[in-house]
Amino acid sequence: MKKLSLIILVVLLAALALGACSQQPAATQAPAAEKPAEQQPAAEQPQAESPSEEPVTIRFWSHQNNAFNEGYHALAEKYMAEHPNVTIKFESFDYDTYIQTLQTSLPAGTEADIMQMFGSWVCSYAEGDNLAEVPADILSIDDAKNELLSAPLGGYICNGKMYGIPQEYNIEYGAVMVNTKLADEVGATNYQDGWKDWDEFIEDAKKLTVEQDGVMTRAGFNFTGADGIATMFHSLILQYGGQYLQDGAYTVTTPEGQKALELMKRLVDEGLDDPLLFNDDENWVGDSFFEGTSAIGLIGPWAIPEYSGDFPEVAAVTKYVRLPSVGDKPVFAAASGWGLTVSANSKVQDAAWDFVKYVTLNADNAVSWNLASGTLPALKENLSGDNAKKLVSEFPYFEPFLDLLQYGQFEGHFPDRDFVWYEVTYPEVLNFLQGNSTIDDTLQTIQDSVRGSFQ
Repeated sequence: MKKLSLIILVVLLAALALGACSQQPAATQAPAAEKPAEQQPAAEQPQAESPSEEPVTIRFWSHQNNAFNEGYHALAEKYMAEHPNVTIKFESFDYDTYIQTLQTSLPAGTEADIMQMFGSWVCSYAEGDNLAEVPADILSIDDAKNELLSAPLGGYICNGKMYGIPQEYNIEYGAVMVNTKLADEVGATNYQDGWKDWDEFIEDAKKLTVEQDGVMTRAGFNFTGADGIATMFHSLILQYGGQYLQDGAYTVTTPEGQKALELMKRLVDEGLDDPLLFNDDENWVGDSFFEGTSAIGLIGPWAIPEYSGDFPEVAAVTKYVRLPSVGDKPVFAAASGWGLTVSANSKVQDAAWDFVKYVTLNADNAVSWNLASGTLPALKENLSGDNAKKLVSEFPYFEPFLDLLQYGQFEGHFPDRDFVWYEVTYPEVLNFLQGNSTIDDTLQTIQDSVRGSFQ
């Protein structure tokens, strides 16, 4: 009986095995256009369904910016139509909440698969092994340097490895807003052909300055906001041929640092700006320019869409004009802008990187996001040709920047970049411009404070 039962069991198992082999899922069958399976060599027989054909859900986190997110959603819809097995789920957070969410979720391993990040954040998160390195078959570092502009790319390269791909160029220096109506009324016309040097610039800005009873009521050139001061100071050091950050050492007590402060002080001494009245606390450059208390303002191109709704008449007569350079090339320091990273904890990294590549490296897709978000491109290909024309057609004030972007230098890796910019450089240079400190003391204080943050 035991032997007979064993024989019956073997027969049943064999039957079940044959039945299972005859019920292959349709997705693994050879397409009709291929050779029938029985004519193919054994090694070419269809195998189990590949991961790329299996249902995949990608979680995507971003900060709450309607224009940015509308651009992402449009590309996601297009991508999902081309990849029916992929579902992309979005979640956005207000800016402060987003930073807190990243700080708590990444160490806990509960973050999304794709995370929008600002370039200056990337290396701090990469240090904790929270971010996945960009696969070489998606984009090698050498290819990235050929395809992407160096300033935005710089924030995503940490210790020789790349942890994300930038989408936009964050620029606060190189060109300034000019109220052309006011300029033409007072005969400040050098701007029309571009200022060939700072003397021509000062000549225009002086004509635009207004004082009443010894009090400046309109700044000819408002450059004393935090971004303006910090970025101008570091950019001028570069233009004078210096480097403020080398091999991790921050140094500004140099001839180039001294020349940078001398030029900035000259602009105050010539009467173009009163740093006691025009700063972050009072007559901030964006508000001041559009309210008419500044005629030329140092601020990035994001300002026009930000203010044009409330001040359409000012926006209509505003033009960005390149600043003169003290060096052979108009080099400037620039932050690394917004881009996309992938979590090292993601279970769908291949799909996540494929979508990131689709959004950032396809020139037409990349420019569609720039058009939706009102941002300058990080992709070199979109600085010229039809896509550049689309950008200038939609945002005419982009035109002078497209030629400038190639000269941008990534501002560098700092333990806390905002500390360097806003808590050290801005207040110390402002204090100097207000006449409360010497050049030597200012440079030494900045250098010591920034170096202290590296410890």
